[in-house]
Amino acid sequence: IVVGSHGDQERYGELAYRREIGRRIREERFWLNLRQEELAIRAQVSRHFVSSIERGRHGLDAWRLRQVAQALGRDLGWLLAEPDPHRR
Repeated sequence: IVVGSHGDQERYGELAYRREIGRRIREERFWLNLRQEELAIRAQVSRHFVSSIERGRHGLDAWRLRQVAQALGRDLGWLLAEPDPHRR
């Protein structure tokens, strides 16, 4: 039995949700004119973590996501909010 397979993640929308969070981080970082390295330093996380979450490839760790949100001048609620169904 494979636990947490790709199919399970997609069935429950986890991959789409992770990609949405990554998109928010990437867009906010762009508007703040920050490189991944700069955001990582501000958030006290690795650049690899920033890159991975921006691509939706990393599991969502609430503590580090909170640090990233704060480094972007946002709160965790903004980052984890449900996606806007009208946004494409």
